[in-house]
Amino acid sequence: MSHVATVSPKYQISLPKVVRERLGLKPGDRLMVEERDGNVVLTPAATVPKDQLYFWSKRWQEGERKAEEDLAAGRISRPYGPGEADKLATDLLAPKRPRRKKP
Repeated sequence: MSHVATVSPKYQISLPKVVRERLGLKPGDRLMVEERDGNVVLTPAATVPKDQLYFWSKRWQEGERKAEEDLAAGRISRPYGPGEADKLATDLLAPKRPRRKKP
């Protein structure tokens, strides 16, 4: 459905209420503005604090996906809680013990 917005003398526009409500936009939300083939495309944009950008890197997200796959496949031995970093490091660095075969 198309809606009309007017450009003000300060080059501002107001988004129609139906569009704001459908997209859940609130005052202060940010929008990406792109020009595509002569059209203006507005896309809701999420901002991430700089100290959390690492989490959205391709490498980190690949690790997250692998961890989720390991968890779903039962390849996680046990979860480690807060304060167990030393135990986790010890477990990770310990030599692997061969598994016994059942008779």
